Amino acid sequence: MASRRYETGAGGTPPQSLETPAPGPMGPEDPGPGGQARDSPGDSVTDRHGTDRNGTDRPEPGDVRRGAGRTAVARWVFPASVAVFAALCLSLVIWDGRMPAARGPDAPADTFSAARATEHVREIAAAPRPSGSAAHTRAREYLVRTLTALGIDTKVHTGAAAAHRPDLSPIGADSRYAGLRLENVVARVPGTDSTRPVALVTHYDSTEAGPGANDAGVPVSVLLETARALLAGPPPRNDVLFVFTDAEESGLLGAQALVNTPGLLPSDAVILNFEARGSRGPSLMFEAGPDTAWLVKTLAGEVPGARTDSLLDAAYDYMPNLTDFTVFQEAGHQGLNLAYLDGYTHYHGATDTPEQVDPATVQHQGGQALGLARALGSADLARTPAGDSAYFQAAGWFVSYPLGAALPAALVVAGLGLALLLRLRARGLLTVGGVCRGFLVALGQLLLAAGAAFALAPLTASGHAEFDHYYDIGGHGPALAGFLVLTLAVGSTLALLVRRWAGPREQVAGAALLWILLSCVSAVALPGGSHVFIWPALGLLAAAAVLTSRAGTSVRGRVLAAALGTVPAALLVFPLLPLLTDALGLGLVAAPVAVAALLTALLPGVLPGLPRLLPVTAAVVAVAVLAGTALLPPERERRVRADLAYVWDADRRTAHWISGAPSDEWSDRFLPADAEPGSVTDLWPGWRVPVRRGPAEEFPLPGPRITAKALGGSEAGGRRVRLTAVSERGADELVIVVSGTAVRGWSLSGVPGEFADDPAGDDAWELWIRQVPERGVELELELAPGPATVRVIDRTPGLPGPAADGPDGTRAPALGIASVGEATLVATARTLG
Repeated sequence: MASRRYETGAGGTPPQSLETPAPGPMGPEDPGPGGQARDSPGDSVTDRHGTDRNGTDRPEPGDVRRGAGRTAVARWVFPASVAVFAALCLSLVIWDGRMPAARGPDAPADTFSAARATEHVREIAAAPRPSGSAAHTRAREYLVRTLTALGIDTKVHTGAAAAHRPDLSPIGADSRYAGLRLENVVARVPGTDSTRPVALVTHYDSTEAGPGANDAGVPVSVLLETARALLAGPPPRNDVLFVFTDAEESGLLGAQALVNTPGLLPSDAVILNFEARGSRGPSLMFEAGPDTAWLVKTLAGEVPGARTDSLLDAAYDYMPNLTDFTVFQEAGHQGLNLAYLDGYTHYHGATDTPEQVDPATVQHQGGQALGLARALGSADLARTPAGDSAYFQAAGWFVSYPLGAALPAALVVAGLGLALLLRLRARGLLTVGGVCRGFLVALGQLLLAAGAAFALAPLTASGHAEFDHYYDIGGHGPALAGFLVLTLAVGSTLALLVRRWAGPREQVAGAALLWILLSCVSAVALPGGSHVFIWPALGLLAAAAVLTSRAGTSVRGRVLAAALGTVPAALLVFPLLPLLTDALGLGLVAAPVAVAALLTALLPGVLPGLPRLLPVTAAVVAVAVLAGTALLPPERERRVRADLAYVWDADRRTAHWISGAPSDEWSDRFLPADAEPGSVTDLWPGWRVPVRRGPAEEFPLPGPRITAKALGGSEAGGRRVRLTAVSERGADELVIVVSGTAVRGWSLSGVPGEFADDPAGDDAWELWIRQVPERGVELELELAPGPATVRVIDRTPGLPGPAADGPDGTRAPALGIASVGEATLVATARTLG
């Protein structure tokens, strides 16, 4: 045990204050090198003559003995208070995160009922319904029939559209998308004195991968039930539109057709887009359009159970995801985008069935849809204020302030941190070098914990086949808990190992510096999410200021410091940990672990001395939980998401199997199990995603028929060419790939390509076309000088031969059966066939 060193006074009696040092964010008793202890922030600083600096006599030895009992209790006031406030905050977070009870079919007519809504899901999601399929047509007819039966004026608008959406390409190419027969359903509930229309939007198509019960069968059903409940209540003041878009999964084409066609969707309509990216969990408002601070406040203030945080909006800008709301934003609409995220392993897969729909989630999203429809439907929307905001919810409170205030707030925090450092340095309690060493320790904890989580996540999920496809597992809660305990083990181990190099006080000061730096960086790079760092950092500095003042020697002062240091961090960080895991999956559990490490770095300031058994205990618990996750059997009846395509090169007369999925028992029947992912640009120029491939048995297919006609030169020195492409086997989807020269402009059967079309570098130009008529399509291209190679690929679902008997309920193939035809366009175009 280290003994405390004192400067002795005239009588040789060691000076000692009546109160013990105040353990807290600036550190408890801190044994330095050689076992010597440094003064703690809460100590009374005495001179060499038996008086403190305020001139008060030092206590006599008898006074010290009488205060010994109070000292032993007082030193635990701060850590006990931190534990109490942390538990209280956790309870509030859990309470606020409760899901609503699903209402049954006998719920009042003017309320939303999950039971009534899920009846629609069963009708809509009976089978996969990609745009143009028979199931897609049946779903549209059901929508029209249901809305018309409610007495709502309902129309189906048919049109065409094209879009440049490389982010949506399944093969990572510079892709464009076009739909030649898009059918959007628009229903209108007229307002009594409309000031501005409100449109509730979702899409009614699905991928070929599965029935799409959640994406977007639930949002479709939510809108149908919302329309019914809205009509059962008071009539709205503003027009309320219910819009069901086509071909969202094929390039957001239905929404594009809506905004391209004047009169279909009012240009000033407020858009409320509803989506699903999972199968359960709360519905979150994760994206807001420009100048929507007023709209966010309406959501938070008028809609019970609303969940939102500007961090979601800020982070979504960096995510490779798009929804119909992207199109409406580009067209200048204000609005909100809402979706639920948990249960990702059923997303875009064969298991996205009505059985996987969570009634509580339906009720939650439905409550938001109806609440927004009523709040905005009754409001005066003629003039809405401009401006965006940073916002978050904590303990039932909604906090909002102008987005431009994020950087000044971060600078204020940095200034307060600098002032506190200078104050403590002047008192001899901290040094700049010590703070820098503590900063390196805190950063090291974060990097080590995040790195360990990233490395161990695949091992933890090794018994779950779905991880290979989704980088997540069903029910990842226990695994997250294990990784959070692992974070505690890593952080406490490093803190104990470096105590002689950076004491507890320096470690906590360095951790606070890391919080301050993250506040400033996020205020610049991610202002909507900077509150996650700014307010906890401000709380830590306030706690440190209290503990290093005279107030820090009192019990009340220490309780106040515990509240200031704990509550902001707990209320903002605790709900973020499961949210990040839901959004990013177990494969990227390193992100929530890194956030948790920012908290564990503060532990030396909470406990009077880190127990040496803490790292061992935490490590044992973490290993047990993670091993249990790895050894638990996967979900029953978890169907493998097969991913296999048959490609027939009609010109070279070669057949190929292609798979973007990892090796599995079924696909290994067709592909070598040791096949390494590689390039297929010889078959499909522009394909960037590595895939496994192998030779296939020949099932000859007629290749697409291609003709070309020169239309003359262009002003830029190139030439204009008209291509005609027809699928000889009746495929309703074509992909046209041009390589060798740049495409400067194009139009398809009268649909203009109204965006930049010259790919950067050597990228191939690519166009995916849906709803191809039997007569084929006409594509006019403006090409740069030089020869060009054109490949036309037609595609149909399913697989040939023995592959047609795939595992029951597997995912539809990424490309199905594709046949490839090729033509070369030289300086003078000629007819090719």
